Amino acid sequence: MDKVFKISVFGLKPNEQNTLSSIFKLAASRNNKYAIVSATERETADIILVDADDANAMNEWKNFSVHHQKTPVVKVTKKVPATVNEGEVYLRRPLILKRVLDTLDPVAIKTGGIIIGGDVIIDIPSPLPSDDTTSDNGVKVLVVDDALAIRKAMDINLRRFRVNIDLAETGEEALEYTEKNIYDIIFLDVMLPGIDGYQVCKKIKSHKTAKNTPVIMLTGKDGSIDKLRGKMAGANLWLIKPVEPDELKKVLEQYLPGIVGG
Repeated sequence: MDKVFKISVFGLKPNEQNTLSSIFKLAASRNNKYAIVSATERETADIILVDADDANAMNEWKNFSVHHQKTPVVKVTKKVPATVNEGEVYLRRPLILKRVLDTLDPVAIKTGGIIIGGDVIIDIPSPLPSDDTTSDNGVKVLVVDDALAIRKAMDINLRRFRVNIDLAETGEEALEYTEKNIYDIIFLDVMLPGIDGYQVCKKIKSHKTAKNTPVIMLTGKDGSIDKLRGKMAGANLWLIKPVEPDELKKVLEQYLPGIVGG
């Protein structure tokens, strides 16, 4: 399943536009693709890139956005502000492949398309929850995965159930979270930099306050030996990534009955 996201550019210099085009060509083997459209086609754009360091470009974009407020915007800048308003997305110069794709992929989630975590394809069903959705049911969830795309996808799908979510990138960070918080359920990637998921699970289950917390292991492969290791570490369940929304719902219904509506 391929998805091409149209990118409209406001104010970037020709050499930077060429750099972006080269990056998008290098990433053409991904299921998630990007392509720059001409100024005459910008009304069809899925994502806008605007040069935040260029006053003329910012003014041009603001005039355009009056009638296109729903198109997500990424602001390209040499220095990201110390304080970023909620919903703002910045892409720091220089424009390098990993930085560009890591910035655009989470934005692409909110268009209702697909995102990529390595070779993983994740379908995000529409409509997406609004950014002002509040979590008021008291349920607290921890998601641990070193792939940004996976964390963002889990975040969006879990927010549908109005839960409070913490996101961790490493096992060490996950353990810091569990030392300070009590979670109702934890989604834990197996392969993590540093301490792996099995070690993290074992440590979590050794805590008096967390030993009964359901730990759902996440993996990109289905292996009996890995499942055995997970079980020995204290894992409650094993899910293959990408986690389908329906599978996620079933897990929540199993371990947190009552929070899933209709």
